[in-house]
Amino acid sequence: MPKSFKPAFLVLIVFLAIIPQTVNSVPFISLETELAMGKEADASIISQYGLYQDKALQIYVNQIGQNLVSKLSDRVFPKYYFRVMDSPQINAFALPGGYVYVTRGLLALINSEAELAGVIGHEIGHIIFHHGAKLMVRSIGAQILSLGGAIASPENAGGWLAVSSALFQQINLGYGREAEIESDEHGILSGSEAGYNPYGMANFLKSLRRKEIMSGQSYHAFQATHPETKDRIIKAGLLAGRMKTVSTEENHYRNRYLNQIRGLVYEGKKHPKDTKRYKPQYIDIYEVKKGDTFQSIAEKELGNKRKDLEITVLNGKKESSQPAPGELIKIIRQGKFKKNKVLKLQSDSSSDSPKK
Repeated sequence: MPKSFKPAFLVLIVFLAIIPQTVNSVPFISLETELAMGKEADASIISQYGLYQDKALQIYVNQIGQNLVSKLSDRVFPKYYFRVMDSPQINAFALPGGYVYVTRGLLALINSEAELAGVIGHEIGHIIFHHGAKLMVRSIGAQILSLGGAIASPENAGGWLAVSSALFQQINLGYGREAEIESDEHGILSGSEAGYNPYGMANFLKSLRRKEIMSGQSYHAFQATHPETKDRIIKAGLLAGRMKTVSTEENHYRNRYLNQIRGLVYEGKKHPKDTKRYKPQYIDIYEVKKGDTFQSIAEKELGNKRKDLEITVLNGKKESSQPAPGELIKIIRQGKFKKNKVLKLQSDSSSDSPKK
C-alpha cells in the first residue's frame, strides 16, 4: 500500500477498541468495525489512486461484481462496491466491509470476462473470509491488548504509526499462501456458478506469471506465494477440471471483454499527483487476418516486428503460438484513443450473458 495511506489507516485502527463488538466474526473486530474501516479507507484509496474516468467501464466491472455477490449464500455485508482505479500497476485488492478495487493495469493484462470474474471473485473471498481483519488481529492483536482504552491518546500516535506501517506492508504482500489459495478457490467456484468458464482464474494466473517473468513486475498476491506460483496455478486448473459446468470457449466471454476495454489507457500516470510527462498509449483490438503472425501484425500495425513478444504476453499466449484468423487480440497503440473511431468487432457466439 502507498505510504500516504498510513495516516488514514492509523485513525481506523482506533476503531478496534472504541467501536462496540456486537458481532464477533473475528476476535476483537466486529462486522460494524469492518464496515467503518472500509468506508473510511475507501476515500483514502480513491484519493491515492484516482478513479478511472470511464463510466461505461466502471458500470461493466460493477455489474460483474454485483452478479457474483448475488450468488453468495451469505453476503456477510449488506453492500459491495467495485471500482476501477486509474493506476498502471497490475493489482487488485479488497478492504474489509465490501470494497473491491481493480486497476486499469490489471484490466490490460486480463483476456476475458471469465478471468475478470475470477479475479473479482478472489477479492470477494478475502472479504467474506475476513482475511483483512484476521491479518490485523495477527499483526497488532498484542498491541490492542496492551494499550487498551488508551489507544486514542495522542502520545500513542508514534506507536500506532509503526504498527500501521508494518500492517500495510503485510497486506501489500498478500494474506499468506493458504488465504490466497482459499480465495482462488472461491473465485473459481463463484465464477462457475455465475456461468463463467471455470478455467478463467487459471488462465489469468498463467498470464500473470508470464508477465511477471518478462517484466519483473509482481502482483501482491503472487509475492505472498512465491516461489510456489506454479503450485497455485496447478491447483486452480485441477479445481476447474473437477467442475461439472460445461466448459466452452463461449463462456469465457473473451470478445465481449475485449470490446469493453478497447481504448483503455496503457501505462502512463501512476497516480493523480504524478506530474511526469508520458507518451499516451492505449489498448486497441485487432481482428486477425488469414496469414497473419504475431510478428507480421507487430510490423504492419505497430511498425516494429520486434514487438511481437509484447503482443503474445499481452494476450496471454505462449511464445511459440500464433493467432488464428478471426481471433481478436490486444495491441498497444501510441497516441490517444479516438472515441468516434468506429470498428465493428465480432461478439461472443453465446447470447446468454452472466453479467446481466
